[in-house]
Amino acid sequence: MKRESLVIGGGVLAAIGASLCCIGPLLFVALGIGAFGAASVFESARPYLLGAAVLALAFGFYRTYFRRESCAPGEVCATKPINRASRAALWVASVAVLAFALASYYVGYIAAAIVRSRPPVTVPAVAPTANSQSFSSLETITVEVEGMDCSSCEMPIKAALERTPGVRAAIVSYERGNARVEYDSNQTDVNQIRSAIDSTGFKSKR
Repeated sequence: MKRESLVIGGGVLAAIGASLCCIGPLLFVALGIGAFGAASVFESARPYLLGAAVLALAFGFYRTYFRRESCAPGEVCATKPINRASRAALWVASVAVLAFALASYYVGYIAAAIVRSRPPVTVPAVAPTANSQSFSSLETITVEVEGMDCSSCEMPIKAALERTPGVRAAIVSYERGNARVEYDSNQTDVNQIRSAIDSTGFKSKR
């Protein structure tokens, strides 16, 4: 069973590697760990790593439930039962691989929820001027964002921007690699917007 354990463990590691491009935002927001430089590498290898994980699990199920050792009657292998702990470990590994494979569908929501639970990032407020008017002065800016590797990356950035004082709306696009922000220039400025983006672990291009 040692060989099976190694193969199944390798499958789980492959699934983890395949999901690094998606769990990067969650790691940074929750633990302050940035993995975005390596994430792009794992993104291109994601289909192959997931395929390797599925093959490893298939091998484990075959060895556990279908294959039987050929041996003469009365030998140890003829009476040795299938280890229940090994079966349990196989199913736990299957759940883990499935969870990592589907990471892109849920980690963005978790990261966004963590962002919303924290105080908004603040920098020195925009100084009022003699020409400041009482009504809002809405402006729109598009900021290019580095490090977005999947659609789940959009959510924590959007959450951080929407919690920034003065921001009226934010549209973040993984496909375009940018964030389009509508804001009140009397309450915030571009530096605050960039700081909000940077607080999620992604990098706003200057």
